[in-house]
Formats: sequence, C-alpha cells, structure tokens
Amino acid sequence: MPSTSRPVKVACLACRASKIRCDGQNPCNNCTIHRQECQYQPSRRGGARRGPVAAEERARKKAQRLQNATRVSDHAITNDAFTLARPHTAQINAATPVSLPSPSPIETGYRPSDTPQENLESPGFPLSPEGPGTGQELRDTLSQPTRSLRVYRCDQDLINAYYIFIHPYLPLLPPPAVLQYVDKPKTLNIRLAQANASHLPYWPTTSLGLALAALLALIPPPGDAYATDDETTTLRRSFADLFARSALDASEESLEPSSNFDLTKGPCSPLHPDIPRKMEPVLALALLSLYECCQRGNVSKMRIRANQALTMAMDLSLHTQKSATNCSDAIRRCWWSTMFLVYHSSILTASPPLITSEDFRITTPYTVIRGCREPWPYVVQAQSLLHRSCTIIRQLSNETIQDQGCLPFSLHNEIKHLESSLLDIATETDRYRCIANCQGTEADAERVLWAMSRILIHTARLLLHRVRAFPDRPVDSLSNNSNSASGTNTPLSTSRRTEVDALFPVDDQESMRICIRSALLVSRVFRHLPTPNPMYSDTPTDGETLGFGLELGLSSGFSRRSTSSPRSLPYMAWCGMQSFYVLAMVLWRVRAALSAGNLSSVYDLLDRPSERTAIQDAERLEEELHMGIEALRASMKADGVYEGVRRMVRELETVYDATMMG
Repeated sequence: MPSTSRPVKVACLACRASKIRCDGQNPCNNCTIHRQECQYQPSRRGGARRGPVAAEERARKKAQRLQNATRVSDHAITNDAFTLARPHTAQINAATPVSLPSPSPIETGYRPSDTPQENLESPGFPLSPEGPGTGQELRDTLSQPTRSLRVYRCDQDLINAYYIFIHPYLPLLPPPAVLQYVDKPKTLNIRLAQANASHLPYWPTTSLGLALAALLALIPPPGDAYATDDETTTLRRSFADLFARSALDASEESLEPSSNFDLTKGPCSPLHPDIPRKMEPVLALALLSLYECCQRGNVSKMRIRANQALTMAMDLSLHTQKSATNCSDAIRRCWWSTMFLVYHSSILTASPPLITSEDFRITTPYTVIRGCREPWPYVVQAQSLLHRSCTIIRQLSNETIQDQGCLPFSLHNEIKHLESSLLDIATETDRYRCIANCQGTEADAERVLWAMSRILIHTARLLLHRVRAFPDRPVDSLSNNSNSASGTNTPLSTSRRTEVDALFPVDDQESMRICIRSALLVSRVFRHLPTPNPMYSDTPTDGETLGFGLELGLSSGFSRRSTSSPRSLPYMAWCGMQSFYVLAMVLWRVRAALSAGNLSSVYDLLDRPSERTAIQDAERLEEELHMGIEALRASMKADGVYEGVRRMVRELETVYDATMMG
C-alpha cells in the first residue's frame, strides 16, 4: 500500500491555506471530505532552502542573467524576481499612490511614484546614474541578508499609529477625529541599509507627516527577531534620518514673510481636520526635537529644534489665544507641548528657556483633556521647579563662578523655599487618583501626564539633595555632556562641603533619605508606566467592551513584551538615570555593610532599627533598592531601540555590573 504521507510537489490552495498535508490529487482527499473547491496554483515562494552554499550559487546565476540582460538594453533590468527601470521610462499602474514630492536630499534622485507598485517590496539594488550596476555588485547585494523596516501605506494609518505610540506620552495633537483601530504597519524587507524613498509604498505630503514617519520608523516592526542587530538599527536610522531631514526642509519651506495669520481661515491638515495647515511646521519641529533627544541623544540640537518651534509658534500668536474657535484645542496643545519641550531641553542643556511659563505675554489657557482635574498645570509647575533645582545645583557644584569662591547665604532661603514648593506639589500629585473608568488614547495621555508630573517633582527633590547626600560621588547620567543639567562631575572640596552644609535646612542623613525615597518613587512610576498596545481598537466586536489603549507595565503586559519594542517615547530617560545612580550607590553601601558585618555606616537609613533587627532591616532595604534598580534597568533596556537611549543603557549596564559585582 503506497504511503499517503509522502510530500507532493504542489498542494492545492485550500490545503495550503489550512496548513494541512495535501495528497496532490484533483480533487484531493481533504477537499472531497470537506466539500471544498480544489484548485491548484504554482507557489511563488521559490524552491527548497538548501543553505548558504546553494544561496550563493543561485545569486551568482541570477547576477549572470542580469549582466547578460544589460547587453541587450541599457535602460532596464528584468529577471524572474523583480523589474527596475529608469525614472523616465517607469510606468505607473493604477494601484500606485499619487505623485508625491521627493524627499530632500535623496541620493538616488528617485521619487516614490517613480517605481512601479509591484517593485516596492523588492530588495533594493543600487543603480548608478550611467545605468545598472555590474553583475558583481548585484551578486554582492544578493548575498546580503534582508532587514525589516516599519512603514505605513497612507495618512490614516500613519496618524492612527501616532495615537498608539506617541500621543499617550505627549498629546501634541487633538483627540482622534475618527475611531482608532488596530495598528497597520507595513513591514518592508530590504537588503541595503542606505535609505531610498523608492522602496516606500507611501511618502507623507506634509512636514508633520514626515516628522511622524521619522519617529515611527525607529520602532521595529512586529515580530522582528533581529531588531537590535547593528544592520537593522542602521536601516531604521537611515530611513528615519531621511524622513527627519525632509520634515525639516518642508518646515522651512512653509515659512511665509507675514506673521499676520488667521489660523481659522486657512486650510486644514490632511492628517487631522482640527489642525490648521499653517500650524503643522510647529508640530513637526516639536516632534523633531523629540527625535533629536530620543534617537540621536543630541540635547543641544533638541534645544535648537524646540526653540525653532517656539519662535514659529509665537509668530503664529499661539501664545495669545483669546477666543474659542474650532481649532482652540489644537492651539492649546501645540503651545503647551512646545513649552514643555523648550523647558525640557533647557534642563538637559543647563540653559535658561527662551520664555518662561510665567511670562505675562502668555494668555493661552492650559490644555483641557477630560474636563476634570487637569494634569497640565502640575506638569508645567513641576518642570519649572526642576529647572530651578538644576540652577541651584550648578551654583553649589561649580566652585569657580562665585565671587571669591564663596556661596551667597541667600541660597539658604532659595533652597528652603524650593523644598517647600516641591513638598506642596508632591502632596497634590500623590493625592490624585484617576477614578473615572475612561478609556482611549486621551485617558491614557492623562494618566501618563500625571505620572510624568510625579517623575519631574521627585527628580527635582533628588537633584536638590544629592549634592549634600553624595558630595564625594556626584551623580551624573549625562557624564559625556559637559553642559549637563546636573552640574559637574568633580567632587566637592572640603571647604565647599562646609558651605553647602550651612545652606541646607536638613542634615546630610535626611538628605540621603530624601534621595532614596524620591528615587524609589521614580522607579515605581517607571515600573507601572503603561506600554503601547498596537492591538487597541475603539470599535467593540461581538459584544466586547472597549479595550484600554495601553497595557500595564512590568506587573502585567511588559513582562511579556520583547525588549526589542519600546515601552514609551523615552524623553524622560534622563530622570530615570538620575534615580538609577542614587539607588545603585546606596545599594553598594548597604551590600558592603552587610558583607562586612558592620551596619554603622547605613544605620541611619534603616526604618526604626534596633540592635536585634538591624540585619533584617538592612536586608529589606537591600531588596527594595534592588527591585527599584531592576525596574529602571528593564524600562531603559526596552527603550534601547532608540539609539540615544541605547548609549545611556550601556552606561547603566556598566554601573549595574560594578554595583552587583562589587
């Protein structure tokens, strides 16, 4: 009796779709049993995979065929896998997107609409201006592995992705104009890392769309097992930089000589009906400021982009909104998000903001998200206090800028007043709890803004007291930046320590306890920070209730997520690093004291210790510190797909290893 398990050369379409074995008959046994139509069609997936040797041989033969084809025609390359033609001879079929402006600069000179739609997913092969590449060049290209890139097909999918990955962490835009749906990225498999717009199925037509595409291109596509490889990272960086440069060019080209604009009378953005088209460059520059911070780690350029957005916003009079219009909400969000980025970049670069939030010229009300107790006033106030804390720290740490090297006693009142203000706002934000069972990206944004206000407040407290608590080992997560917000890396001299002691209203042990409590609180906030949920949809199906837009943090969803996918838009990573350093230094002390059997150096850090329970208390503190460190480390590593954060992660891992091995 012949075996029925022998594989056949061609399976029918029904068996192929069901992923079951087909006997190759017509009709086959499965289709006969299930009364299905049995049809056969040759597969386009290619032959068996026989390893690198066979792949190299196939690549050599394919390159030879291409080289022979070039002798027949200088204008086209045709083979069984793809067809590429020169721009002036390419034919556009009906499925091709509309003609879009070419990015600037594009090394190849292609426009996205110059490539036939069927070639958009083909591996990219370089074409020289004189004609096709040589067979050897094509052979080298074919031997390279493919890499995956996240892109989108249209404006609707792009803006939907914004509300999933960006809006919950900084609501720049008004609420969604249409119902949200499941994320619909297009995964491109490309061989060459050099960006080429001709590979893309869609090119945004506005500066805002291009800036969004730049940030979203940095997020690995779903299921990318090689997301952290250098080649894949280079590919994402190449295309993201292409989008970012094009967004900057488009923003500059949109400048008009007159500043007398009536935003309500102009056209609307193609991405959102409530956004005036003239306001798009401001939003684009704000997003590019985030791009410089998260991806490039260039805080100086982040500040430049934020200040450009601020200047353009003031030229449009976004800071002086007086009456309600159909775009009032968009104006408020744009203005206060821009102000947030201006302050944040000023903190990171140790420089004053171009305009303060208390400036009398600002009359635009705060953003209203849901009409109840709003987080934006607390975020703005917390950020202003953090900036004041950084300013005081620089004065305390830098022993060369003060007259005769002495600190003015007026700093005592400044420190006392700042500490009181921080405690007042910390009490307000700690007391707030989001009670309403609201869902969607707006509710997610509100929750994150409240969490962010707590991070800012307790980072400010930590920074204020750390000079007192750690005079011999200053904390600085931006150690490679000479203009870092946290001052200098040089330990305080003995004379300066005496001056600092006289200025603080509490002793050094209390400053240490404040640093520990604030750092642990920041770690808890990061641990519970929600993560994006690409499967979220506003539309219930089969009687299901609406789902939350974000997953919970480490306590649920994050533990199941791959570290190749970011948890958030990590422009707050600097605050996490400050807390990480404090926890690491205290943990090192506690572990050293336990190892030596002498707890005298950490006795004051324990909670109501006694002689009999001191070791238990120290072990409990050690475990709490270790959990805080692990939470911050996990969050930072997950956001390490952004290269600016990845540099911080490498520094963090060095400190982590030294702490755990010490």
